[in-house]
Amino acid sequence: MPNIKVLLNEKIEKLGEVGAIVSVRPGYARNFLLPQGLATLPSFGEIRRIQKKKELLEKQYSSEKLMSEEIAKKLSNIGQIKIFAKAGESGKLFGRVTAKEITEKINSEAGVEIQRKQVLLKKAISDLGEYDIKLKLHSEVEIEVKIIIKAEE
Repeated sequence: MPNIKVLLNEKIEKLGEVGAIVSVRPGYARNFLLPQGLATLPSFGEIRRIQKKKELLEKQYSSEKLMSEEIAKKLSNIGQIKIFAKAGESGKLFGRVTAKEITEKINSEAGVEIQRKQVLLKKAISDLGEYDIKLKLHSEVEIEVKIIIKAEE
């Protein structure tokens, strides 16, 4: 079956930007993109509507990027963040340090507001030590923060 062309209403990773006309498999368009409102069938009116939306989104995108860069500067000035947790003598933690706890500590120490999903943590931390954690503040702004996990006294 041949692919069909759709007009993207939102940015979809690995597919395209807002306003792009892309060729996708019919099932993907019919079962996911169109019902979710992520894409529409391209028509002259839809293309014009999306271009207006795209202009507004570009302004919003640039302001969000500036805010993310300011947060990155604040975080780079802090240097490292210490988290205290209960641990055994072998250096294993009782429980784990998760992205939620890291987010709460960064928000309280740095005075910034980041979400848990911005902390790129492959798995929860279960040992004492130093870790370099990546924060994806914006699609173009990433920063590494040094997290030090120490045992509670």
